[in-house]
Amino acid sequence: MNKSLLKVVIFVFCISFIMAWLRPNAMEEIGRLQAYVLNGVPESEGYHPAWEWEMSLDTVGTLSVDYKTEYLRKDVPFIALYFSNDSKDIGIGVTINLSEQDKVGLEIGANYYYEEKTLVYNPIYVWKESDDLEVHVDEKQIDEYLSKYGLTRKDVKEYQEYAIYDVIVKTWSKAYMRCYWLEKWKLKFCDTVDNTFKPQEGKGWPFDMEE
Repeated sequence: MNKSLLKVVIFVFCISFIMAWLRPNAMEEIGRLQAYVLNGVPESEGYHPAWEWEMSLDTVGTLSVDYKTEYLRKDVPFIALYFSNDSKDIGIGVTINLSEQDKVGLEIGANYYYEEKTLVYNPIYVWKESDDLEVHVDEKQIDEYLSKYGLTRKDVKEYQEYAIYDVIVKTWSKAYMRCYWLEKWKLKFCDTVDNTFKPQEGKGWPFDMEE
């Protein structure tokens, strides 16, 4: 390859990279098109006509789209995106199975705020099925449950990374022929607020869409 051709190739690559970097990130695109964009993601339960989700948003005010369990890790039985009819923000809900035998789970959630381009990790909580559903939001209790089932706070962060990047961003990137690693780092460069281990306020996960 001669030097002139090499310069052209490098120039085209640089321009393509810059244009790809400047495009809205995966979460922005999902927020802009809402549930409809998930029709193109086979790993999600998003296959329904546009009028169906539009009607749901208009009548109920919210809509959730789940990811199919067969595409998820065995210890992560539930990941869903939540949409609202009055904003382009996205709610993200994730269930971690701590123990099937003890019927104990961990809920982690996040919100992506479209206008602010901010990803917020919401406070986590532990639930236990008994005669009544027990919900534990106290930091000490959560740490005790994590320790009991062999998890650390670092493991919780890895679950968050798995849900946001390995499932939501990766499946969207594959479906729409985007570079996953570029989309991942674009989102990581957005503002991030980590409330994972902070006390719960307001309504709680995953419906607390801050103003």
